[in-house]
Amino acid sequence: MPAPQNARYSSLAAFLAHYRALKAAPSRSAADERLLAEMAAAVGALPAQEIKALDEDPDDPAARRHRERAEVSLARVLAARGMLAG
Repeated sequence: MPAPQNARYSSLAAFLAHYRALKAAPSRSAADERLLAEMAAAVGALPAQEIKALDEDPDDPAARRHRERAEVSLARVLAARGMLAG
Protein backbone atom coordinates (compact mmCIF):
# COMPACT_ATOMS: atom_id res chain seq x y z
CA MET A 1 0.00 0.00 0.00
CA PRO A 2 1.54 3.33 -0.96
CA ALA A 3 2.34 5.79 1.80
CA PRO A 4 0.10 8.84 1.87
CA GLN A 5 1.50 12.16 0.73
CA ASN A 6 1.60 14.85 3.40
CA ALA A 7 1.31 12.20 6.09
CA ARG A 8 0.09 13.32 9.50
CA TYR A 9 1.14 11.55 12.64
CA SER A 10 -0.80 11.28 15.87
CA SER A 11 2.36 11.71 17.94
CA LEU A 12 6.04 12.43 17.71
CA ALA A 13 6.73 8.84 18.74
CA ALA A 14 4.68 7.59 15.77
CA PHE A 15 6.59 9.87 13.40
CA LEU A 16 9.99 8.79 14.75
CA ALA A 17 9.06 5.08 14.61
CA HIS A 18 7.92 5.38 10.99
CA TYR A 19 10.93 7.51 10.03
CA ARG A 20 13.38 5.02 11.54
CA ALA A 21 11.56 2.08 9.92
CA LEU A 22 11.69 3.71 6.49
CA LYS A 23 15.36 4.61 6.89
CA ALA A 24 16.19 1.03 7.87
CA ALA A 25 14.12 -0.66 5.16
CA PRO A 26 16.30 -2.54 2.67
CA SER A 27 14.00 -1.48 -0.17
CA ARG A 28 11.30 1.15 -0.49
CA SER A 29 8.57 1.93 -2.97
CA ALA A 30 8.62 5.22 -4.86
CA ALA A 31 5.91 6.55 -2.55
CA ASP A 32 7.94 5.53 0.50
CA GLU A 33 11.00 7.27 -0.97
CA ARG A 34 9.01 10.49 -1.40
CA LEU A 35 7.64 10.24 2.12
CA LEU A 36 11.08 9.54 3.54
CA ALA A 37 12.44 12.59 1.70
CA GLU A 38 9.68 14.73 3.21
CA MET A 39 10.38 13.32 6.67
CA ALA A 40 14.13 13.79 6.28
CA ALA A 41 13.58 17.40 5.23
CA ALA A 42 11.62 18.02 8.43
CA VAL A 43 14.31 16.39 10.57
CA GLY A 44 16.97 18.24 8.58
CA ALA A 45 15.46 21.56 9.63
CA LEU A 46 16.96 20.97 13.07
CA PRO A 47 20.52 21.87 14.04
CA ALA A 48 23.00 19.01 13.61
CA GLN A 49 23.39 18.51 17.36
CA GLU A 50 19.65 18.02 17.76
CA ILE A 51 19.50 15.55 14.87
CA LYS A 52 22.27 13.56 16.53
CA ALA A 53 20.47 13.68 19.88
CA LEU A 54 17.33 12.18 18.29
CA ASP A 55 19.27 9.04 17.36
CA GLU A 56 20.77 8.52 20.82
CA ASP A 57 19.37 6.62 23.77
CA PRO A 58 21.39 8.22 26.55
CA ASP A 59 21.75 7.10 30.15
CA ASP A 60 23.22 10.45 31.21
CA PRO A 61 20.54 12.84 32.54
CA ALA A 62 22.01 15.85 30.71
CA ALA A 63 22.10 13.97 27.41
CA ARG A 64 18.55 12.76 28.01
CA ARG A 65 17.39 16.37 28.50
CA HIS A 66 19.18 17.34 25.29
CA ARG A 67 17.27 14.61 23.44
CA GLU A 68 14.00 15.77 24.98
CA ARG A 69 14.69 19.34 23.81
CA ALA A 70 15.45 18.01 20.32
CA GLU A 71 12.13 16.15 20.34
CA VAL A 72 10.29 19.35 21.30
CA SER A 73 12.02 21.19 18.46
CA LEU A 74 11.10 18.44 16.00
CA ALA A 75 7.48 18.46 17.18
CA ARG A 76 7.35 22.20 16.45
CA VAL A 77 8.77 21.67 12.95
CA LEU A 78 6.31 18.85 12.24
CA ALA A 79 3.36 20.90 13.52
CA ALA A 80 4.40 23.85 11.34
CA ARG A 81 4.57 21.54 8.31
CA GLY A 82 1.18 19.99 9.07
CA MET A 83 2.73 16.60 9.74
CA LEU A 84 1.72 16.33 13.40
CA ALA A 85 -1.92 16.11 14.43
CA GLY A 86 -3.15 18.09 17.39
